Amino acid sequence: MDVVPEERHYVVGEVVQYEEDQCHEFKGHRCISVHDISNICLGGDGSRERSRNAVSNSICAMLNSGQGGTIYLGINDDGMVRGLALTRYQKDHIEASVEWTVSRFTPPVPESRYSINFVPVLTSHTSRHPTQPPQVDSSRRSEPHHVAQPQYCWCDHDAVAQLNLGKTADLYVVEIHIRPWDQHQMPCSSQRPASPPVPTLHLNEANICYIRQTCRQPALCLDDVRRLLVHRVSEHYRLKIAALQHQARVLRQLAMAHGVQLVQDDNTRPAAVDK
Repeated sequence: MDVVPEERHYVVGEVVQYEEDQCHEFKGHRCISVHDISNICLGGDGSRERSRNAVSNSICAMLNSGQGGTIYLGINDDGMVRGLALTRYQKDHIEASVEWTVSRFTPPVPESRYSINFVPVLTSHTSRHPTQPPQVDSSRRSEPHHVAQPQYCWCDHDAVAQLNLGKTADLYVVEIHIRPWDQHQMPCSSQRPASPPVPTLHLNEANICYIRQTCRQPALCLDDVRRLLVHRVSEHYRLKIAALQHQARVLRQLAMAHGVQLVQDDNTRPAAVDK
């Protein structure tokens, strides 16, 4: 979990200045995995389409786009901040759920590709952050959370018990940051030839591949995946060839400036000839 500066916060009811696009996705819930979605969210027309989509679909799509992005839990689709009431134990649950989910991706997602922030949501700009965090049992924080299931976890039952005692949990917007793909962070292997450095395509925990397109994230079939990989490899070599051609022009001009004339030999390779 990244450290959030104390002055950064959201305000209930405000509309954020950005919209859902290639790098921003709003969610009003905290169902991370597809296994967290209850069957009650299935469409009433008998289809298998769900009225609520798992956060993992957006994580997968932003990973596959290569550009990264941020998923905001606690912000409605229209950009209005609602916030999620979360105890310390429930925040631990979200972190555990994200970690479990991305570890089930194919291939698994390294920790360097994502981070999670819990940004406080205040009732107004004049409100203040809580000065005293609620007391938590450190030994209980080590208890395992029940992730990847639609039933409530023990941390949710604890939150309900605290609410019945008049103790309300603080509101947060959960920011899940997906970092852009970086070819320099790719693992190296001397046992196989180097492959073109293109963004890795992941399947989510349900073995479905998503890609981010503006504010949509369609699922890709096998042919779509093949075409996308061919396009990315072709684009990689096109840019590489263009860079080498530019470098060759610069070197040719530099050689001519030093009085070296370049001619083509029988193998169509430039050869240096002194004037």
